[in-house]
Amino acid sequence: MPVSKRRFLVTTDHGDVVVEVKADAAGLDADLLGLTMADEATAEELPMATPLRAFAAKMVDIIEGQGLGGFAGGERMREMMVREKATAELRRIERFAREHGSG
Repeated sequence: MPVSKRRFLVTTDHGDVVVEVKADAAGLDADLLGLTMADEATAEELPMATPLRAFAAKMVDIIEGQGLGGFAGGERMREMMVREKATAELRRIERFAREHGSG
């Protein structure tokens, strides 16, 4: 079952990104995360920033915590899907920062 809305401040080489986990999305859903560039107010609101590479482990936890939306594959396939989804989301965060950031 999805958890309540969570937000994280993720630092990249191109600027800080606010990553919002959508409460109604399953872990493997394409729209699991909402991304916005951080501003001063957000930085104060979310004082703990996590480097993108360190966010990888958290991304796996987020995906698993949201549930897999009825995925019926075996354990090995599930692990592979979660890792692949986490990698794709990290690339998306980095791409978003590069396209919208100032760094």
